[in-house]
Amino acid sequence: MGFHVPVMAVEVVAGLVGDPQGIYVDATAGGGGHSRAILEELGPRGRLVAIDRDPEAVAQVRRELEDERVVVVCGRFGELVQILVRQGMSEVDGVLFDLGVSSHQIDQASRGFSYQQDGPLDMRMEPGVGMSAAELIAQSGPEELARLLAEYGEERQARRIARAICQAPSMHTTAELRRAVESVRSGHLPKTLARVFQALRIAVNGELDQLKRGLAAGIALLRPGGRLGVIAYHSLEDRLVKQTFAPLVSACTCPPEVVLCVCGGKARFSKVATQTKRATTAEVDLNRRARSASLRLYEKRGD
Repeated sequence: MGFHVPVMAVEVVAGLVGDPQGIYVDATAGGGGHSRAILEELGPRGRLVAIDRDPEAVAQVRRELEDERVVVVCGRFGELVQILVRQGMSEVDGVLFDLGVSSHQIDQASRGFSYQQDGPLDMRMEPGVGMSAAELIAQSGPEELARLLAEYGEERQARRIARAICQAPSMHTTAELRRAVESVRSGHLPKTLARVFQALRIAVNGELDQLKRGLAAGIALLRPGGRLGVIAYHSLEDRLVKQTFAPLVSACTCPPEVVLCVCGGKARFSKVATQTKRATTAEVDLNRRARSASLRLYEKRGD
């Protein structure tokens, strides 16, 4: 399937790129699929900043996109303001966040993201940086681990699973983690495993904190008329996006067709589409990762 198949690339480009000569940010470049789709819509003066925290992804994007209009940066999207300042940019026309873990990361057993393959219990998006999932578990008691599983995995059996994990004789591989979960939960096991692995991955990488900071930076950096898009894959991410933009959208009472808002709301935004966009059945048939994806697009109104 390649390094990573971009989800809803056509919808992203149609909803995000308003000015072909503008500046756009792919804050989670992955294998460069969305970056390439955006770049194909840009004119000769258009610019693209492609960012990813995974050095392997950055190397892949640099190989795929050799274009003078593109700058590829290794960094976290929570550092978006600092990254763009270093590029001499203070405003942008569009920002995209494609959240979660990439197909390439999941497919590599050595990264430890998948319960379907045996490998070291790592889960770090930046290899060698910070604590691995195994180290996080070793430093967490049953209560703290249960909190992480409940908060980041929304797992109802968090306490039982946390105890089983902490009581396991060894917890250094994905197979050992899977066996600990299996020892207390047999019904709906794949979903339970997915929630447990999701919770640990989010905790290891500080994903929700990065998303909060990234959204705040994107909101601040967008010029009037600029757009921000987020592809989320689970309810925690999607809920955070909705909660962030709800007051910014409701602060404005002007109809969507009004270009310059005059109602006096703060940091005003409008939804680009009333309904959250979902991948088509045809796309899901080709890329199963797209089945849980939801795309939200917002436009910054004029000040």
